[in-house]
Amino acid sequence: MTAPAPELPLPDPESLSAEQQRGANCVWCAAPLSNAAARDLGPRLLTVFGSAVRWFPRCCNTCWKGHRP
Repeated sequence: MTAPAPELPLPDPESLSAEQQRGANCVWCAAPLSNAAARDLGPRLLTVFGSAVRWFPRCCNTCWKGHRP
């Protein structure tokens, strides 16, 4: 796995499918991810029902190349 990139802006988690929210699919293109090919985008803090929770988004290599600075 590669180093996380928490500086990248991500889609609103509420707009994503359950698979995208749990890191099984890319947050941008929704492609299924394997553990070997997924890019860790770093933990994010979200407020859900008044509680802070951590979200661990992931993406595919193609979207990683297209979205990083």
